[in-house]
Amino acid sequence: MRKLIDESVDLSNLYLAELFDLSDVEVKDHFNCQNNSLTNLIGAPHTVGGDFRCDRNNLTSLIGAPKTVGGNFYCNNNPLTSLEGIPKTIGGNFCIPTELMSMFTACQIRNLSNIIGNITYCIFT
Repeated sequence: MRKLIDESVDLSNLYLAELFDLSDVEVKDHFNCQNNSLTNLIGAPHTVGGDFRCDRNNLTSLIGAPKTVGGNFYCNNNPLTSLEGIPKTIGGNFCIPTELMSMFTACQIRNLSNIIGNITYCIFT
């Protein structure tokens, strides 16, 4: 049985190089690990009921991301070169760097993940 966190988890702006091991945890609300120095998402919760924010890190792939995100998934402002590890289901929008537009069409991305909302390409700044 997975452990349950019945609220949001905010690990943003903590200068983290890696996540705490929450891989056997379900977060009922939002999970935020933006504005850190993460190079991977290993240790991220298994499931996030709300939004998952990992934007503004140093991610090159999504390895370690939750299997299911009930809300939006923000991974823009990362130097992504791969979508390996993308959640199986994203209940909201998927926001990724514009640089990936030439590498992955929306159709290709939807073949990797069941995305209920829109796929949005955001400028890397």
